[in-house]
Parts: sequence; structure tokens; C-alpha cells
Amino acid sequence: MSAFEQSVLSSLEAHGWAIGKPRQAREGTMYRANDGAGSTDAQTVLIKDSIAVITSHRGGVDLPAPWRAGREAKDGSPTAYITARDLGIDLGSIQHAPRRASVPAAVIEPVDEACITGVRAAWNAKAFPRDDHPQFVKGGSWVHSCGLREFPLGHRHAGDLIAPLFRPTTPGSLSIELCGAQQLLRDTSKTPDKYIVAGSRPAGAFVPLPLRQNFFTNSKAGAALGEDWLPPSARIVVTEGVRTGQAVRTATAGWSVPCGHGKDTVVLAALAANNLPAVARWLKSSGLAAKHEVVFATDNDLAKSNFIGIRKAIEAAELCGGRVAVADNQKAGFDAHDLLKERKHDLRAGMAAVREFIDSARAPEQVRADRAEAFEVRQQNQSRGKESGRQDAGLER
Repeated sequence: MSAFEQSVLSSLEAHGWAIGKPRQAREGTMYRANDGAGSTDAQTVLIKDSIAVITSHRGGVDLPAPWRAGREAKDGSPTAYITARDLGIDLGSIQHAPRRASVPAAVIEPVDEACITGVRAAWNAKAFPRDDHPQFVKGGSWVHSCGLREFPLGHRHAGDLIAPLFRPTTPGSLSIELCGAQQLLRDTSKTPDKYIVAGSRPAGAFVPLPLRQNFFTNSKAGAALGEDWLPPSARIVVTEGVRTGQAVRTATAGWSVPCGHGKDTVVLAALAANNLPAVARWLKSSGLAAKHEVVFATDNDLAKSNFIGIRKAIEAAELCGGRVAVADNQKAGFDAHDLLKERKHDLRAGMAAVREFIDSARAPEQVRADRAEAFEVRQQNQSRGKESGRQDAGLER
């Protein structure tokens, strides 16, 4: 592996990307990748000699300089590229390295001011969606808005929902700052029907539900997560998707629980399975995990998705002492919102099923034991990679 290839892959991992196993293509070395905006690999990374090209099949490629936008692929997918010269690497000096360089510690990337200004302006336009917005009734079941707003009339995304992204101002801080947004399309027939707004910083970020106006402060100190949003007895549920988070909040908010029984719940929607561990680290370092019950309500990703949701939820729960809620069925990707959809003709029954789902959360070691197949596949893949590496080493000698 060249020093350039090492640097490219380590850089992507430092930005929260998950990189798959390499395969040799005619044009160079190809990797499947996941930028963290979804649960599946939707990007490809092609590395040849002194240039690396990313093609994204799920929205744009949002990476800082020296990455640059490239020409569209033949199917219209956006691309981005970087060269060895951009990284200050002389390919003639080191052609091969024995193994991947260790990933550097994540550095908090400054927010994109243009992005933040645009998101804040759209939010402050106060375009409140109707209860029957297509995103709220997708699949025939209803979820509460949880404070989401629309891009206003006259905006190029008018009618689409804004799901603002926030992150801790500093590691371990209880103050959060606006760092981007996810756009949820009004036209839910499109695939995908959601995109990360260009310039957003999703690594370690989340959409807090319910949303509050005071989160949008202009203060450099950020907005404090006080007891008015997170009461002492409240439970924190971390989900992947925003709609899944809305389903959980719809069923577990104080006003939705019969006779006031049950725990009031706030939600952090991490947007992607790969982002769950980063949110867990913040919950631990901020002290929130020590004061509140934390549940990771994961998607039931199966073998086709490499069990990514289950594996990352268990990893996250182990990091902060949380628990894991996962559906006990063989329905790929099944989540809390699907529980509502299964009972779409009886909202009360759907909400009761979601509450039971969250209450059924178990310790990560229990889920790991019950879903051992998720880790057996991982170990097999790692073993194949090691064997392949030994064979490659033999060829090079």
C-alpha cells in the first residue's frame, strides 16, 4: 500500500467514514465506503497512483479542502478528488508501507459559517409544517413533528423539512452548537428522501428531539442543555434516523403515556449507525450517561448490511454503560417507526408497542450473545483480510 493510499484512507476515517475491504479494479484499487449519512455503503473510493476519486451514490461529497469537486460520473453521481501533491506526498519516496497508518485523533472541524447562516435563516423564517406533512405520515403511520420546521416559501427547498444538527461545543461539554442540518424531502417517493445539507459537520453530531428555539443561540458558548429540556428523571434514547427518533418521542413523551406512567424521554438522532459510538463517548464524557438511563434503539440490520446497526449500537452502549433495544425478528432494517407502521390503524397500539420496545432494552453483552451471528461474520471477514495480507506479502517478497 502506498503512502498516498494510507493518507487518503486515514483522512476519510478521521472524518467518520467507514472503509470496506479493497479490491483490485482495472483502473486501480477500489474501496466501498460509508460517509456516515446512512446505514449502507453508498460511496466508492478509487485510488490510482497519485489521485483518489470518490463517487457518491447518496447525495454530495462533503469533505474539506484539499478535496475538490470533480466531474459528474456517467450516471450523474457527484464526485470529489484529491492528489498526492495536495497532501504533500512524494510518491517516489515511499511506494509501499507494511500496514495502514493509525487513524489520528479526531479534531473538531470548524463549522461552515455559510451553511450555519443558511440553516439558521431558514429556521427563523418559522415555516411550521402541517401534521399531515408527507414525512410525518410516511408508511401510513403518524409521528409528531417534535419541533421540526420547513424551508420557507421562496427557498429552493421550500416544503422540505429542516432537521438541525448540533454537536458539543467542546468534548465533554453540556453546551451544544448548530453545525448543519439534514434535509427531509417533501416528496417521499424519491430514493433517498433525505440529504445532509452541504457544509454540515455530522461527525459526533445529532438532532435533539424535541427541538427548542434556545438551541439556536448566536453565542459562541453555545446553548446549555438544561433541565427544562432534560429533566433529572428523563431517559435518553439514541436512534439512527430522525423519523425513528420521532416515533420514539411520539410514543414516550410525557403527554403520550397513559395516566402519566412511564419515563419522559428525549431523543438524540445520530443519523447513521457509524455515528453512534461518537455520541456515546460524549454522553459518557459529559456525565449524562452517569445521571440518565441511555438506550440505543438500533435498526435491525441483517447480514446484507453487515449487521452494522446492531454492532455499532452494542459498541456505543459498551462505551457509556447504556442498553440496546433491537427488534427480535428477521426483518431487515426494522426499527421503532416500523412498529408504528405495523399498527397504523391503531395509533395507541403502535405507541404502546414502541414503549414496550424501548423498555425491552438489554445490556450490550446480552444482545451480543443473542445476536452472535453479527460478530461471527465480522470475525470471518477479518480472518479473510489477514489471510489475504499474508498472501500479498508472500508475493511481494
